[in-house]
Amino acid sequence: MKHFYAVTLFLTLLTSCTSMMISHRMKAAQRKLLETRRLEQAGQWPEALAMSEKLHGSVAKSISSRPVRPGAGGVQIDLRPLLVAWESGPFAELQASLKKQDSNRTKTALISLRQQCVTCHTVLGKTEIQLPEIQ
Repeated sequence: MKHFYAVTLFLTLLTSCTSMMISHRMKAAQRKLLETRRLEQAGQWPEALAMSEKLHGSVAKSISSRPVRPGAGGVQIDLRPLLVAWESGPFAELQASLKKQDSNRTKTALISLRQQCVTCHTVLGKTEIQLPEIQ
């Protein structure tokens, strides 16, 4: 019985660590999203492109570390299709607009990318997570 409690405690701590790591990565992703916009507005296009790739890394690692999570209604949600949609939609558009150094298109892509982040958080029931608007 002692071993059962020890294993249960270990798994609980491990889950807690994973959640903390995911939270840390997602906060980093938010900072990288805003920094991408700041760099783009400053005309630092190569730096903005590099920062957007770091943003992608934070989001992709967060999802790959725990791709299936409980959603808003308690049902398990596989986040991998949402990540693929994010990568092939607004993130791909962001990359293209940064490479073409198109400010208007970049702003639109960042707004769309942010909205897809909000949608994912809503699906997970994480509506308390607030992402700043893209200016």
